[in-house]
Amino acid sequence: MDPKLAKWLRWLPIIRREVEELVVARHVFNETQAIIAKNDEIRKPSSFYDFLARAYASHAVIGLRRQLKSDSQSISLTRLLEEMIASPAAFPRSYYTALYRGSTVEEFADRDFDRFASRGVPHIDKDLVAADLGRFVAACARCEEFADRRIAHRDRRDPRALPTYKEVDDCIGLADEIYVKYHLLFTASAMDSLLPTWQYDWQAIFRVPWLLDDGRSTSRNSRS
Repeated sequence: MDPKLAKWLRWLPIIRREVEELVVARHVFNETQAIIAKNDEIRKPSSFYDFLARAYASHAVIGLRRQLKSDSQSISLTRLLEEMIASPAAFPRSYYTALYRGSTVEEFADRDFDRFASRGVPHIDKDLVAADLGRFVAACARCEEFADRRIAHRDRRDPRALPTYKEVDDCIGLADEIYVKYHLLFTASAMDSLLPTWQYDWQAIFRVPWLLDDGRSTSRNSRS
């Protein structure tokens, strides 16, 4: 196995965990927003809601920024794709088809690899990888700039345009889509999304009262 391919395989679970964190955060935040929207009793101004929105936005754009960075010390989705573009021969067709060997779908190995290369070509097509990278970088440009100028540190320059929550969500969705595509390439294992299937009811906490006293705040400070 080419040393570059071996390195990329080591990176894959790291990138997966980080993209999955973003996918889970998006789901939990949006489901919580839906719960609030459907309940007139809790649909009212609240510092907690402000905190929740800021926390999600900060977590999401910093997480996307992490996947966009590609310096020599980075392990990210962007750097993975950039290295694959620079060294396409390091990912041969023979590696991928070997993953199918002995399975009931062995006959489809070359067909499936052709999603990443022209028919019969012995390695991945750098132009196809570059197209995915280009989509990701272009879609996330506002999120990256906002993270650089307002979240990672306070820049004297204002962001040229603020990303919307929908734009943040769409960028996470694109990171999920691209990761899933390359997970198939590296492992010959298909999935639809990194969003997990919960083995417990994570919304159960919302079905019980949170305050067990008379509801008065214990904080010494007050906000108007």
